[in-house]
Amino acid sequence: MAKARAALHAQDEGSHDEDADGAAHGPAGEASGRERHFINGLAKGLAVIQAFNDEARALTLAEAAARTGLTRAAARRILMTLEDLGFAARHGERHFVLTPKVLSLGYAYLTSMPLWTFAEPVLESLVEELGETCSIAVLDGTELVYVLRIPVHRILTQGVTIGSRLPLHCHSAGRILLSGLTTVQLEAYFQRATLRSYTPRTLTDPARLRRAVTEAGRKGYAWVQGEMEESISGLSVPIFQPDGHVLAALNVSLNRKNASEAAAVRNLLPKLRRAAERLHASLAVRGSPRRVVRMGQVQRPAGRGA
Repeated sequence: MAKARAALHAQDEGSHDEDADGAAHGPAGEASGRERHFINGLAKGLAVIQAFNDEARALTLAEAAARTGLTRAAARRILMTLEDLGFAARHGERHFVLTPKVLSLGYAYLTSMPLWTFAEPVLESLVEELGETCSIAVLDGTELVYVLRIPVHRILTQGVTIGSRLPLHCHSAGRILLSGLTTVQLEAYFQRATLRSYTPRTLTDPARLRRAVTEAGRKGYAWVQGEMEESISGLSVPIFQPDGHVLAALNVSLNRKNASEAAAVRNLLPKLRRAAERLHASLAVRGSPRRVVRMGQVQRPAGRGA
């Protein structure tokens, strides 16, 4: 993030001119530190949108500039452009806020997902059957993102909802998603990830985490207890694409301290796997797959492993 902010700041200092499409180039017309297709204006606009969060629901020009590494002038132009497009609005005399129109960006991703059109009824049925909160999560960098979540009651004190992001290392869905990576991808994850401790149980030792990820791939499920919050446990299984790669993780969350892995595996895992198989079968019908992957263990094409 620091490097990205420094790059945006350098690009905004006037050392490069911008084409009509916003691509920055040096005096000789050569790409300045980026491929020629890279549009700096778009990158800056997205950085400003991402500067808003729970702790910064309204930003001044100075705050937006500080949070992104842009100059005040650049932050002003971007926020005013977002305002013209309906993605931002004025809040008082000095502040800007995002508008609900920003949700259309995330909704475009959700509706483009092959799971989206048929996953909700499957998840609703699973929640009714289990009486527990269930979710579907996908991988994004070193985090997981909930793309569908149906709560029975509030599980985490953070108030997790669709679009919420959580670290991969201390979540059962995260370990399932990690188990679907190639060896090279998993190595890159460990180089980038910060294995922060949230409770005394949080697994932060890289060697132990690697073993846990490998075990999740071998078993075809992951169980994590008390690593994100002491009273929360989770059981997750993979949702496979037709080609056998892990597309997402299907998770059930348990809000009780005395949760037992043996009981969860016995009572919940078969139902969780059946739901994941239903989702995989729906994907297979849409994608005309060559083979069907069973939920017993994570399978990958030859030469790929974690």
